[in-house]
Amino acid sequence: MEKSLFNIVNEHTLESSIFFDFSGVSKTFSGHASGPLKRLHYLLHFVLEGQGTYFTMNHKYTLEAGDLFLIRPDETIFYQADLNNPWHYAWISIGGSETAQLIENFSPFRNHHDTFSCATVENYLKLIVESLTLTSHGPQTELRLNQIASEILLLLMKENTWNVVEHQNATIRPMSEYTKLSLAYINNNFTYDTSITDIADAIKINRSYLSRLFRRDVGISPKKFLLRLRINEACQLLQTTQLSINQISEKVGFSNPSVFGHSFTELIHETPSAYRKRRSFNSIQEQHSLEWQQINDILGHLSAVRQST
Repeated sequence: MEKSLFNIVNEHTLESSIFFDFSGVSKTFSGHASGPLKRLHYLLHFVLEGQGTYFTMNHKYTLEAGDLFLIRPDETIFYQADLNNPWHYAWISIGGSETAQLIENFSPFRNHHDTFSCATVENYLKLIVESLTLTSHGPQTELRLNQIASEILLLLMKENTWNVVEHQNATIRPMSEYTKLSLAYINNNFTYDTSITDIADAIKINRSYLSRLFRRDVGISPKKFLLRLRINEACQLLQTTQLSINQISEKVGFSNPSVFGHSFTELIHETPSAYRKRRSFNSIQEQHSLEWQQINDILGHLSAVRQST
């Protein structure tokens, strides 16, 4: 469970090589998990308080206040709040042709780094708070949001990158080659009507043996992993597109909309239509200026929900 506020630009009217996609802040509860999920653009998270764990396909990171972690486009990841000291974090998603070049070559995330520690998270937070107040539509608002995205990247480039090393709390996730192959297959085919038998046949392994390896390496069965990935993708589409629920059902690999609706409700604890309606109200009205404490107070009065952005 979590409490969150966010701002999403669903339709971009300006062409830009660096553009704002969405931003937000979350207060999570004990053990709150996000994922497995994939994102279309670069998504930065800034840990403000507490602790949590970030899983990529090859690493596990234990993170705390002051740490940043990066979700790269089309990478399947998972992250979870600490049981005893759950984290609060802010995030921003940035797209555009220049974004990859700047992040991968001129920031602490170069050389395939996923995380780093920062002493000036408040500088990033100030910009994210401003982005949350820019909820009106129009080119002027969109231009300022794109400027905020560029300023976030500029701050990253100004970090002391020469001595950045892999996060000290990182551990290698041991994983069999069959598990890696199955994850790659899922990443490329989860939007189709794919079954675990299809995956096992594609990588030439017994279905039961694959399930045992996958559960050992990833922590859940491949069937549950595939379902959660599909539902999380559906959540993203419900928030960022005007596609019908039947269209979204088909896009995330369900041949039967009724099965999709049941699976979604069972996992998220509300129907797809209720989820879409509720998420459309988790933003704040246009404001001239707000401070972090005011945002924090607004978060405190929100109801806790299961699914994050």
